[in-house]
Amino acid sequence: MPQNMKLFSSKLFCWALALFLCSSVLLGFNLATGRLTFLTNGTGVLVTPVQQALTRAGNFVSDVFGYFYRYDSLVEENQELEKRVQELEQKEREYYAAIDENTYLRELAGLRRKNSQFEYELAEVIGLSSDGVSTTYTLSRGEKDDIEVNDAVVTGDGLVGYVSSVGYNFCEVKPVTDISLKMGAVISRTREVVVAQGSYDLAEDGLLRLSYLKNDSDVLVGDTVETSGYGGIFPKGLLIGTITEVLPESHGISTYAKVKPAVDLDSLKKVYIIKSFDITE
Repeated sequence: MPQNMKLFSSKLFCWALALFLCSSVLLGFNLATGRLTFLTNGTGVLVTPVQQALTRAGNFVSDVFGYFYRYDSLVEENQELEKRVQELEQKEREYYAAIDENTYLRELAGLRRKNSQFEYELAEVIGLSSDGVSTTYTLSRGEKDDIEVNDAVVTGDGLVGYVSSVGYNFCEVKPVTDISLKMGAVISRTREVVVAQGSYDLAEDGLLRLSYLKNDSDVLVGDTVETSGYGGIFPKGLLIGTITEVLPESHGISTYAKVKPAVDLDSLKKVYIIKSFDITE
């Protein structure tokens, strides 16, 4: 070690030793007399602000580290809560899906009891396209499920429409309001034979037309209309809808009626495809 460094270290040690001895003497005097000397008091005046600053700095550092510790703990706790919420939400979805599935299975069982001669296939609505006049639904069943063109599609409320095209694992369905659809029908109360069909002027309102009513027809608003079974597409007895208005044809020879579909075509989720039935000749 250089000579000057040795001298500096020696002097520093002497000053530290002297300060320690003076502090010890002053402390002993203070303890003995209970009074502060001028030197002790002056030292306190000078040292106290420094001690306060150091204490505050220490508290600040402690608070900062405490904040980050609490922050990390809160982040971890929040992540656990989010995970728990996601698990609960998933269980809730599964619960309601099970209820929903059970509802449709019960409905399907009811349909089978009512029409044991029908073979049903439960299908989910997986797509919808519309141009304002014509609407097409895409279902989750197709050729692999023995679905064929012109198969009737229903819900527990009544007739939805018919299968217009089929792919391997999907099919497309036209509703009863489609302008391409024309089917034999009867008025449930009077058994009057009529024709139910889609119409350009009624499609926008979600209605279909009941044509070829007699002028003296006993049809009333509120009467229900069902399929007659003639034509080979739809089996007999499927509810089509309810008559909302009876009007004269422009030529005056007969009247026609507006029919509201029995099925809410805007809220379809799952439907039943009738794959086979006994045709009425």
